[in-house]
Amino acid sequence: MSGGADRVLLVGASGVIGKAVHAVLAETFEVVTAGIEEAQVALDITDPASIASGLAQAGPLAHVVCTAGRAEFVALKDVAPAATAASRYWLGINDKLMGQVNLALATREVLPVGGCVVLTSGTTSDEPILGGSSLSMVNGALETWVRAAATEFPPGLRINVVSPGFVRESPAPAHAAFPGFEKLPAEVVARGYLRCLKSGLSGQMIRVG
Repeated sequence: MSGGADRVLLVGASGVIGKAVHAVLAETFEVVTAGIEEAQVALDITDPASIASGLAQAGPLAHVVCTAGRAEFVALKDVAPAATAASRYWLGINDKLMGQVNLALATREVLPVGGCVVLTSGTTSDEPILGGSSLSMVNGALETWVRAAATEFPPGLRINVVSPGFVRESPAPAHAAFPGFEKLPAEVVARGYLRCLKSGLSGQMIRVG
């Protein structure tokens, strides 16, 4: 696919990290925002049809970055054995994990040689918190999947994942959930995404914080 040499699709641009990533990337790229609200392109990562439609609507792209993805905070004592779709873990599996996986898979059809897709995991993959078992599960799974997917991604395309530490600008309830964690400025975290795009890295987890 030709064109779009300086265009990046940013999925999840309305969030705390997304806004910071937008500001950092806009110094170098033309950023097209995507998401379920406050975005130029409507794209819901939980819906494969919406992913395909959003990528088509975005037009030619050089890279795709995703800072979207939800999971439920829930104490383990409140998680009962259940079918996957009925589990308290379902939101994280369907949204933060498979939503980003499906987005990455879809980018293979639209990105040119030299293109990169960057996903978002989080510090709970190896720094667990109370009530965060769902986050730990999906973040760890996503990081492992990116390493594996990179070995089979089309020639000339790259895939990486950024694992942000705790972001200082996060809402107050999040601060209570991460006691004792270093609080990083969102702008510092955002530069991890720029590193992924401007380097030759692939299959890497970039930890920021």
